[in-house]
Amino acid sequence: MSYLCIMIKIRDEFFYPFFEYFYLFVMVIYMAQMTTETGRMVGGISGNPIPLLIPIVLTIILLIRNPISFKDMKLWALIGILGAWTLAVCYKFHDFSSSNLSYYVFLFYAIIIAFIHIRVYGRDLFPIYEHIMVVLSLISLIIWGFAVLMPSSTTDFFRQFPETNYGNNLYYLFNWMDPEKGQISGAIIRNAGCSWEPGRFAIMLIPAILINLSREGISFIDNKKIIILLLALISTMSTTGYSIVFLLYVLFWFERLNAKSILSFIFIVLPLAAYLFSLDFMGGKIQNKVNYEGLTRERVHNINYNAKEHGEEYLGSLDRFESAYFEWINFRKGPILGYGRNTEHSWFRQIISKNLVLTGGLVKIPSQFGIFVGLFLYAILFYSSRKISLTFWHQRQIAFAVALLLSSISYVIFCIPIFTTFWLYGLFCYEEDELTAEEIEYAEIESDNDF
Repeated sequence: MSYLCIMIKIRDEFFYPFFEYFYLFVMVIYMAQMTTETGRMVGGISGNPIPLLIPIVLTIILLIRNPISFKDMKLWALIGILGAWTLAVCYKFHDFSSSNLSYYVFLFYAIIIAFIHIRVYGRDLFPIYEHIMVVLSLISLIIWGFAVLMPSSTTDFFRQFPETNYGNNLYYLFNWMDPEKGQISGAIIRNAGCSWEPGRFAIMLIPAILINLSREGISFIDNKKIIILLLALISTMSTTGYSIVFLLYVLFWFERLNAKSILSFIFIVLPLAAYLFSLDFMGGKIQNKVNYEGLTRERVHNINYNAKEHGEEYLGSLDRFESAYFEWINFRKGPILGYGRNTEHSWFRQIISKNLVLTGGLVKIPSQFGIFVGLFLYAILFYSSRKISLTFWHQRQIAFAVALLLSSISYVIFCIPIFTTFWLYGLFCYEEDELTAEEIEYAEIESDNDF
């Protein structure tokens, strides 16, 4: 790897070349999908070519600086399996149009980008991602803090910037949530960070928090990064984010069962969890979803009304629980091959509504890819989770898989390039990126010291 004069300090005694750091920073901005421009790594060949070309050009430069071999049987086997599935799905729906095929182009694009990321960065990918999210979190907390403390004097300032769905875009580093467009809790606007909405920013923080936990354990001593990341997560007021992080801390808390960990869990974690889930935006959301089937029947009535009033005009996304319910029906209607990446072929879009989109759900992958390819992709995710645990630590092998799966309940994860990189890491990583026996033994000693 060639080095520029400018190096970025990731942590003590770990520096990285500026371009390689900048490249991943740009990838994270595209991952956030704040605007249609930064959503171009996921879909949309037509339109302004510049946002589409920026990541491609940067990736070419990355490969010039860091040559890798594409002679990898696992890469081409994965592409071959998904290529055969693509042809079968297109044949199933008799749709080989360019607009339909473009959905699959971005599937293979995400896989190749993920392969490049893994082979160029190796296990350095994880601390760099954590560092980038700490930087973006700190920026968001500072700007969000001003917006919360001085709402009347900052509103006019923020509205001078380009509009987004819920607010205004400050150079892709922060998305101010306009109170008139929602995304507020009580009288406080939520922190969307660099993403298009707060919940999406929360699930971007989850891998960074998990990476920190894998290295530092649950200790807050001399761990400023985790404090910044958790404060950013708190400011999103995201039910999904809070729930996942709580579960991750439980997993790490009980790595070694002893009196101290059990007592601290009972007297610290449980009261904190009870408080968090008593908040209006947490408890209210969960209680309202208990009767989700009744809510869904009501939603169908509203959908029929909207279809008469608005035709096929886009009106928004369904709630995660309703989305999961309809995705399950999508799966039942096409369990073998699924409906593919083009949602226009799904049962929901064909029969229920063209006004609304489904956000996610655990069954979305098999719903889109069919039961065989879907389970194959989930198997890769759990294998990658194990490999990531060996890269950093020696236990909690399912932690990364659990984090991504729970995030996918509310948002699409697979085919977003950085998330896809995490998803496919185990398939394409080098064995030497795993911890050595000596490093594992040292990790065990450090973990014991934490308790």
